[in-house]
Amino acid sequence: MILRILKMLDKKLFRFIVLFYILACLFGLVNALFQKISGVSLKSFTWIGLIMNYLFNYGTKFIFIILSIIFTRVYIMHKFSLPISIIIHTLISVLLSLYSSILLLGYEKYILGFTDVIDIKVILLRLAYSSNFNFFVYFTLITILYAYYYFKKQKDQEIKESNLKAQLLDSKIKVLQSQLQPHFLFNALNDISSLMDIDIEKSQDALADLSEMLRKTLSIKDVKYITLEEELSILNKYLDIEKLRFGEKLNFKIDIADCILLEKVPPLILQPIVENSIKHGFSYTHDTIVIGVKVFILHDDIVFEITNNGAQLRQEKVVFGNGISNVLERIDTLYQSNYSFEIRNNENSGVINCIKIPRIFE
Repeated sequence: MILRILKMLDKKLFRFIVLFYILACLFGLVNALFQKISGVSLKSFTWIGLIMNYLFNYGTKFIFIILSIIFTRVYIMHKFSLPISIIIHTLISVLLSLYSSILLLGYEKYILGFTDVIDIKVILLRLAYSSNFNFFVYFTLITILYAYYYFKKQKDQEIKESNLKAQLLDSKIKVLQSQLQPHFLFNALNDISSLMDIDIEKSQDALADLSEMLRKTLSIKDVKYITLEEELSILNKYLDIEKLRFGEKLNFKIDIADCILLEKVPPLILQPIVENSIKHGFSYTHDTIVIGVKVFILHDDIVFEITNNGAQLRQEKVVFGNGISNVLERIDTLYQSNYSFEIRNNENSGVINCIKIPRIFE
């Protein structure tokens, strides 16, 4: 039982307590030596006898203090009230002084050969003489113990809350990503269904591209970040499908430097926005459009710019569909408020979507 409790005592805490106690012992010894040198007291002690007396005194007292610390550790675990704690520790400190006084008187009489009679009066006088310093040492050690375990408990609670928050965020990200896959699949199948009435061979190629894209998206369903290169690979499969559907009416311009392809980004951040740009870019007056995808580093941020040269926004306040709403909710979960998203009309024609997220440095 005692060994199990000793294992519960932190090694750093134990070393600190031992160091503090040694310093207290040295302080008491220096004080005693000063009193002997000045002739104030302790004249009956030899120099060796005085040093041995203090080593015996603090050595035996340390055993009592260690037992008190073990008791206090168990006591803290049971969470007694503050008034009861003060009363109990006051009693223990009195017992410490009494224990120390009796042992020291016995040591002086039977080891050092002092002839003083040991009775209740002598014990009480010694108790009164040493109680102040004993109280100080004991209560300082106990305060250190309480403070250590209080802050340790606070830290453990913060770690627990942080881990729980991380688990909740992971769960939320997985749910959002799982919601996005059916949304994309439904839209892609609609596109392929429309293509089948026009060109069976192209629709078969589109199904092959869709199968490959789904395979890639399923492989990243449980991760929060992928490389920009992986994200671009998924986007290219989607663009192949759309190119088969729209033919020469749809063109793409990708501007991403090779040196940033290993940057970490949330999965499926580009495809929903590109899909939205295609959907709303075509109009009666815009039957041919160009979709631009540009990704670059700006200071410590990654900037995504998705543009089209098609129809412009007809209202200032844009209502987002499921795809973009899902993207925004995921990046908000991952980056809290440390990101930006903007959608606006281009000066000449079309619409610009801009996402800015912080880089991840490993």
